[in-house]
Amino acid sequence: MFALDIGCGENPEPALRLAGQGYIVAAVENNPHVLREYRRRLLDGGGRDDASRITPIIADARFLPFKDSSFDLIISYYAFDWISILGDAEDLELASREITRSLKEGCTLIAHEYWDQGRVSREKLLRSAGLAVEVVEDDEIILIARKVGEVGDRMELSRGRKENELIHIYRR
Repeated sequence: MFALDIGCGENPEPALRLAGQGYIVAAVENNPHVLREYRRRLLDGGGRDDASRITPIIADARFLPFKDSSFDLIISYYAFDWISILGDAEDLELASREITRSLKEGCTLIAHEYWDQGRVSREKLLRSAGLAVEVVEDDEIILIARKVGEVGDRMELSRGRKENELIHIYRR
């Protein structure tokens, strides 16, 4: 199984959790300085065997270097927020198309976002790119997140969420 951590930032923990669940993970970041810190933290992670299943890659979400339908799961921790802040509507549209193109049919994108502002336009873009946007109950989020090693139960989900953070599930 293959997973993509889009906009991985400096934190390898989400990718390590996925690798611990058996995924081979591509961790994409477009800032070379940030990716350098990511690699350092990945190596300093206590020599976890899971780290060997993770490949950090310098890439832009608008132009992903992967074949169509490469990933069984894509996770995004605030990447859509940053694309919205640093780019424009065209950048967000390009990234939405690329992320959808890279996701296998029938598979899932889990997008964590801070702000609800712009959510409707993101959903519209992702729909036009070919994703089904689903409203899911907390219990289903827990089941999906548990499957990919993100959380164990409702209490952990609420503790792990930041104030004003939203989790959206999209399926192709």
